[in-house]
Amino acid sequence: MRRLWPRVVKIYWDTWLNIPVIRPKQEEIDLFYALKLTEPCDAQPAFKGDLERLKEALKYEFGDLKLYDKYISGKFILLNKVPHWDLMYEVVVSGNVIGQLYYDPFREKWRFRLTYQGAYLAVQLGYVETIVSTPPFYVDRVITGKYAGSARQVVVLDQRGNIRAVGEARGDNIVITKTFYERVLPIETSEKTANIDLVLSRNTEGLNSLEEKSIGFLQRLSRRFNLKPVVSCSGGKDSLVALDLARRVFGEVEIVFNDTGLELPETLKNIEEIARYYNFKVYFASAGDIFWRAVEVFGPPGKDYRWCCKVAKLTPIAKLTRAMWPGGALNIVGQRAYESLDRARSPLVWRNKWVSHMISTTPIQYWSQLACWLYIYKYRLPFNKLYEEGFNRLGCYLCPSSALAEYREIERLYPELWSKWWLVLESWRERLQQPPVWSKLGLWRWLTPATAKKRIIAQLGNHQVNWREEYEKRLASSKVGFYPVRVSRGESGITVEFNDKIVADGHEDLFANNAEKAGFSVITRGNSVELVKESLKITIRDRILVAQYPENGYFEDVVDVIKSVYRLRACVFCGSCVVWSPRGSVKLTPGGPRLLSRLDEKSTRIFIDVCPVSDQLVEKIVIPLILGDYKSFKRKSRRKIQFTP
Repeated sequence: MRRLWPRVVKIYWDTWLNIPVIRPKQEEIDLFYALKLTEPCDAQPAFKGDLERLKEALKYEFGDLKLYDKYISGKFILLNKVPHWDLMYEVVVSGNVIGQLYYDPFREKWRFRLTYQGAYLAVQLGYVETIVSTPPFYVDRVITGKYAGSARQVVVLDQRGNIRAVGEARGDNIVITKTFYERVLPIETSEKTANIDLVLSRNTEGLNSLEEKSIGFLQRLSRRFNLKPVVSCSGGKDSLVALDLARRVFGEVEIVFNDTGLELPETLKNIEEIARYYNFKVYFASAGDIFWRAVEVFGPPGKDYRWCCKVAKLTPIAKLTRAMWPGGALNIVGQRAYESLDRARSPLVWRNKWVSHMISTTPIQYWSQLACWLYIYKYRLPFNKLYEEGFNRLGCYLCPSSALAEYREIERLYPELWSKWWLVLESWRERLQQPPVWSKLGLWRWLTPATAKKRIIAQLGNHQVNWREEYEKRLASSKVGFYPVRVSRGESGITVEFNDKIVADGHEDLFANNAEKAGFSVITRGNSVELVKESLKITIRDRILVAQYPENGYFEDVVDVIKSVYRLRACVFCGSCVVWSPRGSVKLTPGGPRLLSRLDEKSTRIFIDVCPVSDQLVEKIVIPLILGDYKSFKRKSRRKIQFTP
């Protein structure tokens, strides 16, 4: 199989001690078994909450816990997250991937599906029911009238007794859910049980090697950059390891925590714990309640509609770091290459365009999850207890990148927090006239008709997606209440009619001022406004905008004018325009942003597009309605911000 990830984790298995090994000596590698996992192979230890899910799933599939009690209990178990339309882990026991633990949102249950190795072991132990059938074996094939057992999951054998598939019982029929083409036998290991102390003792040298490498890296950076070390701490395991490594190199460091207003109580508690443990100063980049105010303008965020990150993360962080370290700082983060393909391709030292005065780096880029957890246990660091409940990722509890399984845990543990978000979701669902599954199955997590969204919809049968209708309703039912209703486009221009007066009453002066400072000549003629720039002429009269231009390149100037209109109507007062524009050039007024001075081309671009209204609401919803293409935010002519340090 072609490798997708540029770099993957290598985990080995000590078959005698029955435990994983992260970095064996070169001369010892042949003594261990290399785990065969799905890329990037970044397995984690199973915690208490994970084991409870596993037992729940096994009981649901097989009706009892015989397999767990005999083969799994007491062993050191790894979970490897794999691609799935919700959440799925490969379950590693005694060096074998015995199955896949996954969440089924349609049944609202954790489920378990045997792999070939798991099926082989279960059959040998006599802890799974089997049926015999004849070829062919393929997914969704129905084997009729041959099953009289009680288990939900059954192993399918051919007439020679070979394991060929697993299936699900439906009455006296079996529906094949997975077939096995590569039939690799499980490895043999000792029956020894293991705990974290044993695993630590066997991984001492490997972990020391990682530590020395990371510490040496930070020491070289400290000599290269004469900057204050600042650690970005999220309340997660990775940033905790990065913080401790930084402490060992720099001594005292300062901590930055981004409180989005959507953090779970244990995360906030953990930050306080960390501050006490190290006796370090923590600076809070607080977003306050801006998310809850802004959601009435933007609607629910999506994986492809991340307005929330701009208002609740980037702007508060930029405000704080510019105030505290205007001359720059060395920002140490807990980023790892195995979290995403983007991070896998990231350099070890970089500047984030949104906080370009800070030099960012990660000392754990090539650490695995298992290595991070071994480090935390080795030094008894104060980690977030949510991991023990089975949480894999921490952060904003309603993040659209979360799986439905994670939302169910939030609902179970924090019913009041989830209820607050659920009321908002249901309010938007009613405004958009969507069925209950829009909220329940997380269809709100995508703005566009993304592939993952279509995959869920396909399971529903009768649900359809009309993106244009949904976009119009988003604008019409939001706090903005302003949207395009008719568009006429030709070679020499475009006419757009909106549902309301384009320049709202009270915005006339602000609109004219900002247009002029952005490079337009502004002419007022009675109840109309003319904006002129080179060969472009835009006339705005009541609800109609008419733009005349000789070539399509000028369309982007029309987009900028539309963005200016929406910024005044939909400003959420996040302050991003003030933070990133030249000092003293922008003022936030009760009516929205006002330019105080004429900007050059680069500064104008920054002023326009750092605004989440421009970058998200207009680009992701308004312009797609005007151009008739929900992918229009990817158009080649779109102008991009060019940041320089």
